[in-house]
Amino acid sequence: MNTELFGQLIPIPENIRQGAAKLKTINPATESRALAVWLVQRYLKRFDYDSDYQSSSAWNTVLQVLTELADLEIFAEERSLGMVECIPIATDADTLEIPEQAVTGEYIAYIAVEINPEHTWGNVVGFTPALETKYPELSISRDDLLPAHQLVDLLQKAENLTDESLSAELREYLGELFFNEQHQAIVAQLERALLLETLEPLQIETAAQEIEALMAQSVPAEKQELVLIREDSENSDRGKLRDVLKRLFQSLGKDL
Repeated sequence: MNTELFGQLIPIPENIRQGAAKLKTINPATESRALAVWLVQRYLKRFDYDSDYQSSSAWNTVLQVLTELADLEIFAEERSLGMVECIPIATDADTLEIPEQAVTGEYIAYIAVEINPEHTWGNVVGFTPALETKYPELSISRDDLLPAHQLVDLLQKAENLTDESLSAELREYLGELFFNEQHQAIVAQLERALLLETLEPLQIETAAQEIEALMAQSVPAEKQELVLIREDSENSDRGKLRDVLKRLFQSLGKDL
């Protein structure tokens, strides 16, 4: 084992191993999912990000019967930065397999976690932004994973997005009720767009389209046609959303 890898390993305490082992009576895969969640929490704690592994579906005996999720909500000073999925990956695996149930708007990233056979240590291998995962493409090549340290960059962007003064104009445009109801999903869409290593216009257009999709989903089915007509006839209104996002992204750029 090289020195660099050794420095990245996270020891798993006996009490955590025992707690996870009790879960495998429900499903053998549950144990590794629970450990992956704990390891991601421990990794992010090094950078002063908070989370509660026991609140994850992976540690909930009832939810594990219903789902295959290993979700973890990340916080900075009690502000939610979004949800990540913690996915065990074998050392010799070529791909990261993402659970279908985890492909929702609230997720900002899918994190690959290696765990040794004895469950005594683990390693956060890397991650993929949720924006780059489109159903039904649920297999991500290991070579395409971003390095783990870039996850911190994503969370730093997320912290800035929780600043209410920066999002005030977007809140006004979308409406207080919709913004509050869809806040986590909106922030997740903005985080993903910011993570795109591309020019600002594409970031803005990506974020705008994702937010418009959220708005359309919130409208009853019988009114969907009216929404499409409104969008076609009010291009200036759609342009306003892009102007609002441009100013927001420019403000965020000054703070990053």
